[in-house]
Amino acid sequence: MLFGGVTRSYRVYQSANYNASNPASLLIALHGLGDNMTNFSGIGFNHIADTANIICIFPQALTDALLGSSAWNSGAGMYGYYPNSTIDDIGFINAIVDTAEVNYSIDTSHVYLCGFSMGGFMTERMAAQSNLKFAAFAAMSGTLGNEFLTPSLNFNPGRHVPIAEFHGTSDSTVYYHGNLYGLDPDSLIHLWAINNGCTNYASPTTSYYPNIANDGINIELYEYSNGTSNSDVWFFKMNNCTHTVLFKPSNDINEPVEVWLFLRWRTHSITGITEHNGMNGTVSVFPNPTSNKVTIAYQSSEIPQNTILNVYNIQGQLMLQQTIEQKTTEIDMNSLPKGVYLLKVSSDNSVTVRRIVKE
Repeated sequence: MLFGGVTRSYRVYQSANYNASNPASLLIALHGLGDNMTNFSGIGFNHIADTANIICIFPQALTDALLGSSAWNSGAGMYGYYPNSTIDDIGFINAIVDTAEVNYSIDTSHVYLCGFSMGGFMTERMAAQSNLKFAAFAAMSGTLGNEFLTPSLNFNPGRHVPIAEFHGTSDSTVYYHGNLYGLDPDSLIHLWAINNGCTNYASPTTSYYPNIANDGINIELYEYSNGTSNSDVWFFKMNNCTHTVLFKPSNDINEPVEVWLFLRWRTHSITGITEHNGMNGTVSVFPNPTSNKVTIAYQSSEIPQNTILNVYNIQGQLMLQQTIEQKTTEIDMNSLPKGVYLLKVSSDNSVTVRRIVKE
């Protein structure tokens, strides 16, 4: 994908059982610092996708010039340095969602984001700053970056966000206490529980996973429930666990499975590219997809005054603008690259938005 003037990459896992007539969930999973999409795609979500009807996408972070390794613009940093701070990873991840919804049959109410380590920090940043395309989030061994502790960035997600956090008490990379890169897990969980209006904020429901594996790790689950709009917060406290992902049978849980078990029940209706039908009368846009030209046609008796057409790419950049004065207007998109676009037709008192694909 060409995004922000840079070629970006992501890896897709499509199960052999995928059927376009049965819309799939979409799960985007973010790798950690120095890792890559190919390696992280082996974390195990593909096995879940084979039976759970999921399209899995593993994006690739860009290399940070100072660190010399892949890093997300996650807000996690030290001594005032935040890796890849000029890279629009928020826009990149959102663009992946929009592209996936064009290329696959996606149930847009079941779109999820998760990540490990710095990917977990990036997940938390998306949850706090750009959450409308996603039904729920899960962060493994990553919290909310300390960039959010600066006066210029306040914690204001704008909605109630279902979220799960997995963290080891013996993590020597992202400390359980005294986290160098962001909030401690306990503080983070309380922040989300308050944001979500969880009624048992002071006394979460606590359960324990059977301690069967001989790994020295035992796992507690704290459930902050009754959040507004089903926005529960779950905290997997992994006692004596280091900076790693747990898998059965070596451990008592399969962490990717627990991530999916939390995410799969959550839904959110405002996902993907939203289309609005605000114009008086019916507005038709065809053909869609198109290879060059598209027609805007009105069924109403007259065109509203001061009607303007704006065409935006999925990064929100204005690509074309044209005044509409006739009931049928042809728009030439031949000069635009292939991709997904928003056609916004606005008058003095109404707006209509359509999504269109340029092939």
